[in-house]
Amino acid sequence: MSQRVAGRPATPILTQQGIVDAAFALLEEIGPVEFSMGRLARSLGVRTPALYNHVDNRQHLVNLMRRDMVRSIERNMLADLPWTEALFHFAVLFREALLRVPAAVELIVATPISEESESGVIYEEMGRILRRAGVAVPRILMVMVAIESLIVGAALDIVAPGAHVATVPADDRGTVRSSHGEVMELGEAYARQARTSVSYQSFEFGLRAIISAVEREVSQS
Repeated sequence: MSQRVAGRPATPILTQQGIVDAAFALLEEIGPVEFSMGRLARSLGVRTPALYNHVDNRQHLVNLMRRDMVRSIERNMLADLPWTEALFHFAVLFREALLRVPAAVELIVATPISEESESGVIYEEMGRILRRAGVAVPRILMVMVAIESLIVGAALDIVAPGAHVATVPADDRGTVRSSHGEVMELGEAYARQARTSVSYQSFEFGLRAIISAVEREVSQS
């Protein structure tokens, strides 16, 4: 009887986490518009049906990606902070986690949440902080929705296509010359940097405003 010779598997060995990691990498490479289960399978060197031995469907996959985002939020130090700073820092960490792979933001926020996403951790943490602040239970959900809307909006603002504008100097006759590729690239890089800075400042301003409003409401109750 011939012995089976050990060697490299004929097809790549898939794992659920490997598929999730590959999905993040592919999104970073091609963006959400071109992303599909078929493209993901090809990037892994397998046929599309092979993915479904590990994930149920595209929605299930995206919620596993959301789970990874949730798990990346470091929450250990929040209990030691005053509730105002705990809420501020948690919201900042939530935004940063969402933007870990910017190309995935649109897909993640547009997909209905399921149990696999472990998103309940986010709401539990915000609820815990707001209860510590003394927010009335009926108002907690309203505050959480306001903060989540701000975070998601701020993340989408970063990844939304901006105006690709570069300043192109005019010649002696006042005619605008054709832009050089390097000029356009520098202009777009500056626009992205400015957009990111303004977006974060706007996010921080809105977050501080919400926290101040909660403080006033608690002090008056």
